[in-house]
Amino acid sequence: MVLLSISFFYYITHSFSFVQTLWNVDDHYALLQFKKSLTINKSASEDPFAHPKVASWTQKGVGRSNCCSWDGVECDKDTGHVVGLYLRSSCLFGSLNSNSSLFQLVHLQKLDLSDNHFNFSEIPSRLVLC
Repeated sequence: MVLLSISFFYYITHSFSFVQTLWNVDDHYALLQFKKSLTINKSASEDPFAHPKVASWTQKGVGRSNCCSWDGVECDKDTGHVVGLYLRSSCLFGSLNSNSSLFQLVHLQKLDLSDNHFNFSEIPSRLVLC
């Protein structure tokens, strides 16, 4: 019985030790800066079910300071770098320009900003990902 209890304790403590995903502090602040550069406006998206994913992005609160747990953000599980950003129909309104903090996300591989309104900004070529 004691061996079973010790084994169970080991399993529980080690099973949950990896739940907290690594995150990169530079990517975290780049995302917050990106959020700050735009406004949330329901009319910026045509989808009637549009949902402002960035509204939940914050640096405060239990579990919310980890940008890898934010809605629309995908991180590499080994490095914690942001590799995917899925903000389709997120009610984002504003301009994207050449000094956007998105350029600080150097490990970004996937990006979906469709169905938002960027004031007819010309998307810089280095922001277009295939």
